[in-house]
Amino acid sequence: MFIPRTLAEQDGEGRGAVARAMIVIGILATTLFFILSANITLGQEDLVSGQIAPRDIFAQREATFDSPSLTQEVRDAAAENVLPQTVTIKSPADNQEDQLLAFDAMSRRVVRVLNLRDAGSLSGDGVVERLSADTPAIPFSQRTVVATLGADRWGVIADGARTAVAAILAGSVREDDLVRVRTEVRDLVTTDLAAEERELAGALAAAFVEPTERVDRELTALQEQQARAAVPPVVVDVIRGEKIVDAGERITAQQFEILDALGLARPVVAVGTVFGNALVAVLIAALVVGYLWRFEPAIWHRNRSVLLFVLSLVVSALALRIAADRTLLAFVVPTTATVLLIGILLQSGAGAVMGGALAILAGIMNRDALELTVYVLAGGLAALLAITRAERLNAFVRVFVALVATNLAVVVAFSLLEQREITAFLELSGVAILNALLSVALAAGSFAVLGNVFGIMTLFQLLELANPSNRLLRRLLLETPGTYHHSVMVGNLAERAAETIGADPLLARVAAYYHDIGKMKNPLAFIENQGGAHNIHDDLAAETSARIISGHIRDGIDLGYAHGLPVQIIGFIPQHHGTSVMTYFHTKALREAGGREELVDERTYRYPGPKPQSREAAIIMLADGVEASVRSLDEKDEASIRAMVDRMVDARVADGQLDDAELTLKNIAQIKDAFVGQLLGMYHARIKYPDNVVPMEGHREEA
Repeated sequence: MFIPRTLAEQDGEGRGAVARAMIVIGILATTLFFILSANITLGQEDLVSGQIAPRDIFAQREATFDSPSLTQEVRDAAAENVLPQTVTIKSPADNQEDQLLAFDAMSRRVVRVLNLRDAGSLSGDGVVERLSADTPAIPFSQRTVVATLGADRWGVIADGARTAVAAILAGSVREDDLVRVRTEVRDLVTTDLAAEERELAGALAAAFVEPTERVDRELTALQEQQARAAVPPVVVDVIRGEKIVDAGERITAQQFEILDALGLARPVVAVGTVFGNALVAVLIAALVVGYLWRFEPAIWHRNRSVLLFVLSLVVSALALRIAADRTLLAFVVPTTATVLLIGILLQSGAGAVMGGALAILAGIMNRDALELTVYVLAGGLAALLAITRAERLNAFVRVFVALVATNLAVVVAFSLLEQREITAFLELSGVAILNALLSVALAAGSFAVLGNVFGIMTLFQLLELANPSNRLLRRLLLETPGTYHHSVMVGNLAERAAETIGADPLLARVAAYYHDIGKMKNPLAFIENQGGAHNIHDDLAAETSARIISGHIRDGIDLGYAHGLPVQIIGFIPQHHGTSVMTYFHTKALREAGGREELVDERTYRYPGPKPQSREAAIIMLADGVEASVRSLDEKDEASIRAMVDRMVDARVADGQLDDAELTLKNIAQIKDAFVGQLLGMYHARIKYPDNVVPMEGHREEA
């Protein structure tokens, strides 16, 4: 629900109003046009290789083209068949001789270490350390094994390894093939050795295999390039009507090339589509702005409210555009959250218009989208109906239930109409529930934040402020009990009067509760908080007293901002006295001046204002004065109360305090009657019971 701020009534006519409407229409229509035009193809998609095809796609015409992907495959195969070009490092015979000499030298060093061990010169770790120093070619993991071998057994293992090295190095060894050759030499070791010894011999043999040829990468790359260049492009022929890709199939590189050659992989801009989108954007913008202008002036004449509506529509349209033509994702977009937010923060009618606009946009952005259009529209309207008259946050639970039921009803209906498979039905049902959850969660979690950002007060905030346990109201009760009681009485009067003339009763009550919070800064300066004690104003000059009394307006505004009161409620604080005269102190000042009016500046004894700018503010001003005046009456019968009410209200009217409040004479008469009725209820006469306690107790004991 939207709580209007103080607005000067505007007739909505004239060049300025028309120009403002045209500017808003232009901005909104331009934005919607660009969103709609993000994909302005008819029956085509923006496709990429590897994407899942959204539908069966057929060739619309014949085509012959060179296939880059197929050509690349053939050329890659030709390049792979090119043998690596090598450069000789060393001849196989020289390499074999050098490596065998190195092997023999290593073997002799091992024998020498083993002999030292057997002679007792080396033992334990000393053998391994000596092997590490003298024979680094032996793998680290094998040195402990070698240290435990006898010299004879080492000779057998070394012979097996040497034989394998001699055999493998008889031919050439390419550098890029070194890993394979070293693996192969292990298999050449004789099988007469035990498994552990054969593994040792293989490791030794592999350590002495070195290449005889190095690959010349530049020459090889040149040969591969020549091989690629020799392969002609692969030509592909497409026949009209040929199916290119099935729905749900992953688009391959070859299929994408066909789609691209036929102009089916990228959106094709159609002039008719462009103009159609433009007309739709203008139509939606014009209808939305026209509705707000003519039927929601409280929204239209407040820039922040218009900005909230436009931004909500644009953001939701953008989300629909992103999800367009993605069946399940399109049903997930929480458009109902936008409808709810507009209904809560602005007006239900504006929320319904938002739902209709989003339904139209959803239908245009998606093909075969009657179901989605009904889904968006029905969900939004159901949520608005469920949130109406909500007075607690748990109303969102009711909205969730209503939205789930509505979404599922739409899914069931169209599933029956289209004979949808059970799997697809269950998927859409799950998405419908998810949509309801997201919509309600988003609306419930953001309406307060958006309300603060855009300066809009909600019903829920008013209900929280009206709660007696509110921190500021508790302070008012404890620090200024008289003012608290007065504020509650004013709230009762204001609520009754607001109901009578069709103003907002809850807003009037809440504003009444907080209109005098400034008195907490100096409680004893106000008679209702003095409790019969000495009145400090008896000792002060009239002008000083007037400054103290009027200061509660400034103090109230400061307290309101300090405690985070909405600006709408704070706005009632300076308006509840308007620019009226502090009659008591003005009269006192005249007495002090000996009755010479020229010596007393009346402006000094007027409140700073402004005058009430709304019906609710005017009601609070009248209720405030009436409640204080009637309380001072000795006789509170109907005639006395009505006379006092008439006198107070007529005085405010005569002083021009209600000039900006949009009240008619009929409204003023209704307010008077409402005040009298409420005051009679407050001050009704009671029957006297002189023996209402003790005798009753005595009767109980006798009974």
